Amino acid sequence: MDRPVPKAHKRKILIRKAALIALVILVPLGILLLLKSVLTPTISLSNLSVAPVDKGDLEITIQGSGIVIPNYEEVITAPFRSKVLKITRQPGSPVAEGDTLLILDNEMAANEMNRLRNELELKEIQKEKLKIQIREMKDDFTISLQIKEIRIENLKSAYEAELFLSKRGGSTMEVVKRAKTEWDISVLECKQAGNNFTNRQNASETGIRELETQIRIQENAIIAAKSLVNQAFVTAPFAGTLSSVLSQPGAMISEGQEIARIADFSRYRIRGNVSNSWSGKVMTGQKVLIRDRDNLLTGTLDNIMPSVSEGMMECMIRLDEAGISTLRPNQQLDFRVVVAFRKEVLRLPNGTYYKDQGGRYMYVVHGNKAIRTRVTLGEANFGFVEVLSGVQEGDQVILSDLTEKYERDELGIR
Repeated sequence: MDRPVPKAHKRKILIRKAALIALVILVPLGILLLLKSVLTPTISLSNLSVAPVDKGDLEITIQGSGIVIPNYEEVITAPFRSKVLKITRQPGSPVAEGDTLLILDNEMAANEMNRLRNELELKEIQKEKLKIQIREMKDDFTISLQIKEIRIENLKSAYEAELFLSKRGGSTMEVVKRAKTEWDISVLECKQAGNNFTNRQNASETGIRELETQIRIQENAIIAAKSLVNQAFVTAPFAGTLSSVLSQPGAMISEGQEIARIADFSRYRIRGNVSNSWSGKVMTGQKVLIRDRDNLLTGTLDNIMPSVSEGMMECMIRLDEAGISTLRPNQQLDFRVVVAFRKEVLRLPNGTYYKDQGGRYMYVVHGNKAIRTRVTLGEANFGFVEVLSGVQEGDQVILSDLTEKYERDELGIR
């Protein structure tokens, strides 16, 4: 006959079963936790850029880039087709107003001036000839007029004599009529000669006035030619720096060809480019922030060009401190045009992590862990980036870009 199992023995059996079950569950779980702690990557914050999310004001900006140019620069062109005889200044050298930069061969310009002078002398001779012709014509007309007036008087007397005779029967009416006709014709011929003389005189005087006009034009052309001859000595139009000059003595140059540039490097401005997609927001007069290495400069959007090239608008920026010594001509600079201002927004310091507006994954520090979090970023300027969602004020965010190196949702911090 079976004996009943004591309760203590049953308890021992249950405890053994529970211990066995716990061992089966806890040992793999412990191994998993151990493996996770061993395999979870760890990072050192000392090697990373970490910043807290704070609240503050934010100037909303639009990014652009440009180059530093002189505040004023003048291009000097060749006054005539010539050859460079001598270069007296080198690029980069300071010049005063009136300093000679190049010497050009002015032989062709001098020949042109001599040709103009010869043409002027010829026109003067033509003018004198016309004056002599007018005097001769006047003398001839005066004598001719006297002869015609004598002839008219004779014909008039003949007509009156025939008329007297006809009244006494000594002449016929036919003869009287013929005498009257000859007298009338001589009077008309005299008037015709006077009209012809007046017309010829007017034409000659018009020719003289035309020559006088041509002479004045020729004299002005000679003055200009003389100025060109003198311009063989190419001089600086104002005090500044010779930014460029022809480098080959003996080179042939064409009229209007650029031969030198003078710039005022004591003051600068920026010629920049901004995407045309911001055309509705970018306007003249807006504040501009310019990054010059570790310096932040300020300026004003002075002018926006009407044309668009390859989707970019060209603009001119006037620097508030245009004579900054750290700037150099043709230096590449990034700038941001301030288009709006927002107060009391969540923000993070700007850095290489910020590419554009929108969501991106960033690691947020929680104790000894860095949790991968999707953060939505908004507008930005050189200093800060607007945070729209994903983190709260005071959260410590790793700004160094770890998303390409790590894809884990959690990183350890040592």
